Amino acid sequence: MKMKSSAAPILLILLSGLLWGTLGTFVTYLRQAGFSTMQIVFVRAAVTTVLLGLYILVTDKSKFRFRLCDAWIFIGTGIISFTAFTVCNQIAMQLCSLSIAAALLYTSPAFILIFSAILFGERLTVQKITAIAVTVFGCFLVSGLLTPGAAVSVPGILAGVVSGLCYGLYSIFGRYGVEKYDTMTVTFYTFVLVSLAALPFANVGNLAEICISPTAPWVVPTLLAFGPVTCLVPYLAYTAGLRGTEPGTAGILATVEPVVSTVLSVVIFHEAMNWQKIAGIVCILGSVVIVNVGGRERKRKQNK
Repeated sequence: MKMKSSAAPILLILLSGLLWGTLGTFVTYLRQAGFSTMQIVFVRAAVTTVLLGLYILVTDKSKFRFRLCDAWIFIGTGIISFTAFTVCNQIAMQLCSLSIAAALLYTSPAFILIFSAILFGERLTVQKITAIAVTVFGCFLVSGLLTPGAAVSVPGILAGVVSGLCYGLYSIFGRYGVEKYDTMTVTFYTFVLVSLAALPFANVGNLAEICISPTAPWVVPTLLAFGPVTCLVPYLAYTAGLRGTEPGTAGILATVEPVVSTVLSVVIFHEAMNWQKIAGIVCILGSVVIVNVGGRERKRKQNK
């Protein structure tokens, strides 16, 4: 299956990665306010659902429609991908460390490439394989996984790898989704299901108490920004980008996320920047260059 090639889908994927990179900053502030993991997941998904639902209601109600036989697509993006990767990622964080869990999450491009080759006939080029290897190595460097004494647990490693698998599956299910429905339809029903899955564990009463607490007046403005910045806009951008980008390529491009996250942690939280983090950032950005150069070369040959 041949994909259309243009700069717009690539820019949309890169935008999604840049915005996802702000997630850690938001989560740090919300945890300080007293939010649990599932409360953060619920609020992020619920705000996205409400805002996107209102927009569709005002602009084009037809985007609410979908065939029941295609519900598996939204179950895939919402439950199998988003919700499952979040739970597995949290288990990995508890059993290993935040940085190791983050590194294992970014094994996702490898899974995307394998599934894309099997399901969509995406070519396993030397550039893509090289880019994935460089990406995973760069993520390990940024996270500190290769540092002597890093906390490692076999169950934690397994949970982290499964989180990467589930994270990567969004690109696969999302690709099927955008072939049948508008980007907004796919994104809306994805987060309807995420909201419903997280609701029983969100302790809504406690969540409301935190929001109205006079000791943290910044919580509500942070929550209102949290949904659009880390969820609504990046998922719309990424899903739209899948229309013109092979899933394997999209997975590699989106790994600019840990670069942004690392830079923000240094600037905002004054974390140390060492040679490993710098080398990791260079590797990740290098993989983006590799996959883009490879894409342009293939397009040039096809146009001959």
